[in-house]
Amino acid sequence: MSRVQSAKPGVWTFIGLNVLLWMVMTAILLVLPDQLERWIDLSVGRAIAWAVAGAIWVVAIERQWQARMGALARFPLQVLLWVSSALVAMWISDQFRF
Repeated sequence: MSRVQSAKPGVWTFIGLNVLLWMVMTAILLVLPDQLERWIDLSVGRAIAWAVAGAIWVVAIERQWQARMGALARFPLQVLLWVSSALVAMWISDQFRF
């Protein structure tokens, strides 16, 4: 029983860190393209923001993902998180464009 209880904080910490990083990625994908739009096309800015947000994700949490699951499970789950972050950021951005 204590073994199960000791595993829970690690899982919840991992989930919480993923939620936090998802929000950071969304914020980067929302703010950075708009800031770069003065110099480059919005779609290029979004690609640059994706690269920055992805790099932050890899540095901050990728090792924990690798420790918890193999590549075949990790890849689709991370793509789902990254794409959902990008779609939410694009939707928010588009709501404020005239």
